[in-house]
Amino acid sequence: MNLISMDPISMDSSSIEPISFFSILLTGVATLAVTFAKDKGRTFVKNALEQIYQYSLNLIDTKIKNQKIKVFLKTTLLYYKQKPKKEVSTQNTSQATTQGDVLGFAGQNTGTLNITNTIYQTESESKTQSLTLIKASPYLGLNKFDEKDSAKFFGRDNWISKLTEHLEENNVLLLLGASGSGKSSLIRAGVIPKLRNNWRSLTNITVVPDENPFESLYISLTSHQYRQSESKIAKEVEEDTLVKVVKSLKQDEPWLIFIDQFEELFTRTQKSECDKFVASLVRLIQEQDSTVKIVITMRADFLDRFSTYPDLGNLHDQHSKMLTKMNHSELKSAITEPAHRNGVSFEEGLVQLITDDFNKQAGSLPLLQYTLNLLWENDNIEDRVLNTKTYEELGGVTGALNQQANKIYEELDEQEQKAAKQIFLTLVNHVDGKSTNRRAKKSIFEDGAVKENAVEKLIDKRLLVSQGEEGAATVEIAHEALLRSWTQLENWINENSQTIAICNRLNDDVEEWKKTNKDAEDLWSGSKLDQVLELRKNDTFNSVLGGFSKDANQFIDASVEWRDRQEREKEEQRQRELEQERKARQAANKANVITLIAAPMLTLLLFWAGMNWRAKQKAEISNLIESSKALLVSNQQFDTLISSLKSAKKLKKSRACHQIGINLV
Repeated sequence: MNLISMDPISMDSSSIEPISFFSILLTGVATLAVTFAKDKGRTFVKNALEQIYQYSLNLIDTKIKNQKIKVFLKTTLLYYKQKPKKEVSTQNTSQATTQGDVLGFAGQNTGTLNITNTIYQTESESKTQSLTLIKASPYLGLNKFDEKDSAKFFGRDNWISKLTEHLEENNVLLLLGASGSGKSSLIRAGVIPKLRNNWRSLTNITVVPDENPFESLYISLTSHQYRQSESKIAKEVEEDTLVKVVKSLKQDEPWLIFIDQFEELFTRTQKSECDKFVASLVRLIQEQDSTVKIVITMRADFLDRFSTYPDLGNLHDQHSKMLTKMNHSELKSAITEPAHRNGVSFEEGLVQLITDDFNKQAGSLPLLQYTLNLLWENDNIEDRVLNTKTYEELGGVTGALNQQANKIYEELDEQEQKAAKQIFLTLVNHVDGKSTNRRAKKSIFEDGAVKENAVEKLIDKRLLVSQGEEGAATVEIAHEALLRSWTQLENWINENSQTIAICNRLNDDVEEWKKTNKDAEDLWSGSKLDQVLELRKNDTFNSVLGGFSKDANQFIDASVEWRDRQEREKEEQRQRELEQERKARQAANKANVITLIAAPMLTLLLFWAGMNWRAKQKAEISNLIESSKALLVSNQQFDTLISSLKSAKKLKKSRACHQIGINLV
């Protein structure tokens, strides 16, 4: 019976040595047995016949010396063991391949088998399955790769070399890329381990800006066993803080300061603090210390924020790299290598199916990791083969996360579902039409048993992640991929985008208010306060979104009290000013009345005084004249002259005063 054409392997009679009839027979029996067990789904039979299959492989290895025949027999066994629905060649089009019809043992045509490709894969599969089986999943789901995960990180070798070479020659690197392109993982699990290996020693200070980048720097330093007393300099919100930190703490060992998710400076950090941190970063870069490397990762869609910071614009022009999507070879490596290292292979055609689905999903690597992790957890790893059927049941790369998130949500009871919606919307930032992750203190969800239980369940199901010690723990959505791939969450965000933006701004200012010992200057007023007061009265907001937190309500109440107090003070000041104006008017009116009354009285008084004065002057002048006459008669001419002059002077003065009196009147 001709099982398969031997021509594709280009065998000739001289290359064929006598083959044990028993080997071929056992190969056929094992193939039929495995096929039967697979079709019937009888696990106990399948396990027993799996041993026959393995025994057949060992027998072929020991009895068959011709390598081509050996590979052919193994190919036949493996093909029927996996029974793919269709065969998809993963060879490049430039490679010459030859196809032959594959006939089942019952004689039916089961499809077309690419012999060249299958032989190559069979050798690879045999090598993989010869490794010790490691049952733990090598895929990280929505978690970011870290330095400890470098052995599981594949597909970015070229980029690791490129970025490492850049940092060997430069002190700064700005890595840009789309959300989900793997920027953080590339640095954490690729570049940092490579640099550490090259330099033999390295201190990595990783900072995620959050609400307070200086505080985040301090926490990172203390986590590297720098004492709190010497690290507290990092908390200073000053333009020279980073320079001072390096000069104070760095010893001979080189430093790599990795600022991850740089966009948080523009979405979470207060502008005044953002400005200081950017200035501090620029100051450190200008130091040009070759033993201090600075690596920054940022979503490319936030690059426009650099327009207000010329120094960041220069950084982009000189030291930026745009992370591109993986090519087919890189993607295949990222998919298959972690499984192969654990002794597990993929069903024929599945890798191509996964890559096709991945490319339809705009290349989100976290979705790929999540799907592969689900596939691993839901398939029978004892088989050492990840199957297409399981992959399709999970929804593939395009639907696995959405399907799984819906499943987790539906497993919650009605009250927990309501709480889950509130939790997710609290953990979303929505700025300028862009949705991003928002980190929050876990304690804000501890104001009720239902919400607290919901948070814990979502963390257990890995839709949320929590970090930090008890009392200071934070919680956030596992990855921004959820914001785009879970339809339910995407709808919630679209329906409540304006409310989310208001609440985010409120929560940020509440935290700032608490840091400044509840300084009245940080409270809200005007239209912002009016908006949250309207929201607080909104039944839908309170019932569906859970209203404001205890701290937020306290902040709002304090803002209302401060606003009312200021309005009272303004009103009191206005009343005081009005009273002063009234008194001034009254005083002016009194002066006018007095003037009106006093003017005619003064005129009369002056007229009367003038008349009396004139009469008196007239009498005095008459007396002087009479005296002059008497002196003249007595021949006292000199005295007469003097008396006459006095009379004339008085007369002149009298006329002048008379004229003044007339003018006054």
